[in-house]
Amino acid sequence: MANKSRKQWKVPLLLVFLLSALTFGAVTIAISENELVSLLNPLKVVVNSSYISPLVELFGDVSVGKKVFIASNTILRADPDSRICIGNETNFQDNIHFVARQDSPAPKTECGASSSSTGTRVSIAHQASIKNSKIGNFTFIGFHARLNNVVLEDGAFVLHGATVSNVRIGKDRIVPIGAVITTQQQADALALKTEDNSQFQNEVLEVNEEFAEHYSELYNEQGYQAVTGASIAPKTSWNPTPVSPTLGDNVQLDEFVRLVGDVRLGSNSIVGERTSIRADEGSPIIIGNNAEIEDRVTFHALKGTSIRIGNNLDTDDNIVFHGPLEVGDNLTIGDDAVLFKSTVGNRVTIGTGAVVVGVKLRDGAQVPEKAIITTQKQADALKVAKS
Repeated sequence: MANKSRKQWKVPLLLVFLLSALTFGAVTIAISENELVSLLNPLKVVVNSSYISPLVELFGDVSVGKKVFIASNTILRADPDSRICIGNETNFQDNIHFVARQDSPAPKTECGASSSSTGTRVSIAHQASIKNSKIGNFTFIGFHARLNNVVLEDGAFVLHGATVSNVRIGKDRIVPIGAVITTQQQADALALKTEDNSQFQNEVLEVNEEFAEHYSELYNEQGYQAVTGASIAPKTSWNPTPVSPTLGDNVQLDEFVRLVGDVRLGSNSIVGERTSIRADEGSPIIIGNNAEIEDRVTFHALKGTSIRIGNNLDTDDNIVFHGPLEVGDNLTIGDDAVLFKSTVGNRVTIGTGAVVVGVKLRDGAQVPEKAIITTQKQADALKVAKS
């Protein structure tokens, strides 16, 4: 009789144990979920009449003014106790680093003792890198320029591939392509920019003011998918009927790639992480078959121009291709190079860190590492590989 009683109690006791375990588990899960804290702040893509691409990498105390445009895959990073301030009608293009560091010297500004800041109507071009610097009103910073602990006074103009550190660049002064300015004596000796430079700045600002407005409209109307990945460009005064990118067969796009507008990418091509091919201003951007494009490469063109590149393009990382640009087949180009306003033949090699602007390169031309090629005489003097 006792054995029968024990057997009768076994099932209820087992059920109680299981229910207790499940209940305890549920409580444990609930406690874990309650301990989570959301990092969403919330997502701000359109704010203060400005557009900040959702592909921007952002950390710390960052503030923006009105009618600001910030393109994809730019990094805005303010260390703890540091700050970033971006003034009205300013534009940051793709793959820029704009950083405020707490462990490095910085000019004192209204933004903060340890900060990077811009005034109003500033243009910063693709792949520029700015750390702990004060950028004045109506200034321009070119492709792959590098600034560290710098003051740019109003109207200053820094060209592509320049390196500037620990100096003040005076009002309306121009830093030449590829220049290295590290002493105040060098900075004070710089020439004044031209009226053509100012006109170019105004044209860039007009385009990007439309981008701030119309990318915001595109996001508000169609959402996240319309401003990430491969998508149409926004409607603008120069492009009222935008089209979508066209991809050939067997194209591979890695994470956070951005393709915009009339991009025509050939078959069997690979595009690396955070590369941007933007046909929202100049178009089309045509890249032939079998392209191997690495990470953080930017393709863009000025209004009314285009980029056309042949087959078998082979790039390294962090390169700027900017139209107007015509390139033949079999271009090989190294890390951190700039190619702008040029015509390039077949089988050309451009070395790491080289800057090529406004020239024609013959078939087989070989541009050395870190070369600055800005005149046709320099281009014609380059060695040519045998075919």
